[in-house]
Parts: sequence; C-alpha cells; structure tokens
Amino acid sequence: MDIFRQKSIILAPMAGITETVFRQLCREHGADIVVSEMVSAEGIKYRSANTLSLLKFRASERPIGIQLFGADPNSLADAARFVQDYCNPDFIDLNAGCPVPKVVGKNGGSALLKDRKLFEGILKEMVKAVSIPVTVKIRSGWFKYEWVDVELARVAEQCGVSAITLHPRSKTMVFAGTAFRERIGEVKRAVSVPVVGNGDICSGEDALAMLSETGCDSVMIGRGSYGNPWIFEQARACIKNRAITLPHRREKEEVVLNHLKKYAQEHGELRASKEMKKHVAWYLRGNVGASTMRNRVFRSSSISELCELVKEAYSEQGD
Repeated sequence: MDIFRQKSIILAPMAGITETVFRQLCREHGADIVVSEMVSAEGIKYRSANTLSLLKFRASERPIGIQLFGADPNSLADAARFVQDYCNPDFIDLNAGCPVPKVVGKNGGSALLKDRKLFEGILKEMVKAVSIPVTVKIRSGWFKYEWVDVELARVAEQCGVSAITLHPRSKTMVFAGTAFRERIGEVKRAVSVPVVGNGDICSGEDALAMLSETGCDSVMIGRGSYGNPWIFEQARACIKNRAITLPHRREKEEVVLNHLKKYAQEHGELRASKEMKKHVAWYLRGNVGASTMRNRVFRSSSISELCELVKEAYSEQGD
C-alpha cells in the first residue's frame, strides 16, 4: 500500500485507548493513519453490540484500519468480510502480537507466533475474503532472542498482505526492556511489502531514528501518544528537518478540555468520567504538582470535576 511507503506516522491500535475521539484528536495533530482498538472476530460472529460499536468511525479519521484478533481462519475471514461490508475501512489488520493473557489464552495475538501453519491459514483466508488490503502486526518472537519475525514476515508476504508492522520485542518481554530495533531492519531486508516499525517511539527524534536506522517505510506510535497527541506533528517536523514546536500551556489546556468534552458527547458523561481519568493523568505528567493532582483526578466523580481540575492544574503552570 502506498500509504505505508510514504514515511507515514501511524497511531497504533490500543485496547481501551484508540476509540474514535482519540483517533480524531491524533489525526488533527498530525497522525497520517489511525487504527482501531482490536476487535474480536468471535464478537463480530455473534454480532455483539459492544463489539460492533468498536467499528464506528468518522470520515475525518481516514485512512483508517480496523484490527481484528482471533484464532480461527474461517471466523476471521467472515469477520473481515463483515467489516468490509459494514464500515468499509481503508484496510483490515490482523493482530498477531498482543501479549495480554486473555487474548493469548484463546490462541490469538502473540500465540500465533508459535503456530506458523495457523498464522498462514488465517492470513490466506482473510486476504481471499475481502477486496480491501489486509495487513498484519507481529512481534519478533515468543521468547527473547528466539526470533521468528523474518520467517513470519515472509509467510505474510506470500499470503498477500499489503504491509507488515513489527514490534521488535518478544511476547514474554511484554513492554519491558528496550525494543530490538535491528529486528525491523532484518524484516525490511527480507520482504518487498512495506514494513512499519513500532516500539519505543516517545519523541519526534525517536521516529526519525527508527526510520534512519532500520530503513522501515513508516513508523507506528503507541504508548508515546499517551497524553501527547502532539508527538505526531513533532515526528513529521523531525522527518522534514523542520524545527519542533512545543505546545504552550494554553494550547495544552484547550486540547485536554476539548478531549473531555468530545468524549462525553460521544460516549456519555458516566463513561467519560471513568475512562478519561487515565488520559487526564497522562496529560498532566511533568507538570508542577502532577503527583498530587493525579491523585485528585482519580478520586473525581464527574466530567465537570475533571474539567475544573484540568483548569486548576494548568493555571499553576508557567508559559
């Protein structure tokens, strides 16, 4: 896919994080491509209302991918076909990297790293099932130093995927330690489809370094976007050799308040008062008195209280 060959800056799929409001916010601040939270193929099979709600997006979010997870080739093919008909995203992604026990325990996510035949069968069926591109996100292996990324990337290419994203950690590492960035370069040299590098991108400089050191075609940012949607435009500035512009206090406050407002409008105030606490805490990292304010944030009980805490927190910061 051309969009993955253009040094694109991509928002990673993250459960409980990359719902529609956060995706829109990241697009506004420079993300070239966004991906949904991972969606259960089995949930789609049974037409779960909660699962189907994860498939909704706005036109302003395009280009967007819907990420599916599961362990049955037929179920995933059916789910991919349904997703194409239901919401017609720009691409569908297979999750073959999630290390969370409840996903791995059902042979999904990182568990596919241990079963080449199943991995291959799933991708073949998904690619056959739809006319839009299919991509895949993998980790480098199950155990540290027992890498299977090159092998699986070649399998994925043979199955007809349009791009491969690699998080160069093992399943057992989860998010600990340092990502083995050189693995991205190994995969890039092994296949001809676009390769997206992911892992440990916490600044614009990190994004540029990954592109330069690995030769990958694009980069994907996950945890580095927590409380920091500006990272996407900062990454683009680094790649274009432009000066990085840091957001000032008033801009930060405005973005956080707008995030709160839109989340409440989209999901209701009750859910917003619970789910937005983590986002507000991330936004306030590094502020004077952040620890005390974070405790107050997690004790809050309403959106209006969260908004007042945000205003108070930023009023105490200098420009």
